[in-house]
Amino acid sequence: MEKYDGGDIQLNEDMVLSPQKFPEMLGHVGEDLIVTDGHTLLGADDKAGIAEIVEAMVWLQQHPEVEHGRVRVAFNPDEEIGMGAHHFDVERFGCQWAYTMDGGDVGELEYENFNAAQAKVSLRGVSVHPGYAKDKMLNASLLAMEFAAMLPADERPETTEGYEGFYHLTGMQASTEQARLSYIIRDHDRQRFEQRKQTVLDCARRMNEKYGEGTVTADVSDQYYNMRERIEDGNMHVIDIALEAMRQAGVEPQVKPIRGGTDGAQLSFKGLPCPNIFAGGLNFHGPYEFVPIPSMEKAMRVVVKICELTAKQIS
Repeated sequence: MEKYDGGDIQLNEDMVLSPQKFPEMLGHVGEDLIVTDGHTLLGADDKAGIAEIVEAMVWLQQHPEVEHGRVRVAFNPDEEIGMGAHHFDVERFGCQWAYTMDGGDVGELEYENFNAAQAKVSLRGVSVHPGYAKDKMLNASLLAMEFAAMLPADERPETTEGYEGFYHLTGMQASTEQARLSYIIRDHDRQRFEQRKQTVLDCARRMNEKYGEGTVTADVSDQYYNMRERIEDGNMHVIDIALEAMRQAGVEPQVKPIRGGTDGAQLSFKGLPCPNIFAGGLNFHGPYEFVPIPSMEKAMRVVVKICELTAKQIS
């Protein structure tokens, strides 16, 4: 879409990308946009980031007069489909700090993310013929509904924002005999995060007290933690460089928490401080995803400026 005019964009015969539903589009009137055809996602999360990094490296090679230190680049399977940074070799990478290009709109700089855990809840029922079920049947599907109702209804993704955490039911398989619930648990605050995990375990305990031991089992495991504690522990210069790079690139910084995760969190806890910088894409993970080309160009310039500023700081 060349020179977006502020109106609807017809993706295909059935789907329209409209500023009435996605008002952030209006911040990019007059710009060239890359959109989907409505049948799949665009993949700007994070093809845009890859393109920006590669283009920045090309620019630096074409401008040898611009001084920079040693620059390392790495690409790895993302956290949605792979193991993310779990197997990233920080020692071999050989850097003091890094940045992921995985943020959203122009100016975003993020060094706070959710603490994250997953919970697998299994519920065991007693299946007998429904005609003779009086005082015998224990329906696992109903147990699953009861368990879900025990968690706060106002602490779900659709009812929270900002620093508010949540319990998110991501999947359910249920029959009379057995059921399984899958949750992700999120909170920026480490203490509240630990409390949320305990709440899930407490719900399982209370149901076992009501229906018999072994009726409900809950397996809770951590996934990643809030990188803020690692960034603020002697590494704020990494943020200062990024902020100055944005200003010099003509970008107004927007420091905000991530209501999600990033591979930078894993890397930060592996000893590589790694905040997250905007890549320019919007409406991630769906057919309404789009990315303005000028946003990608600004992200590329920020990468270049980071390399320049780092060289000056080290020299």
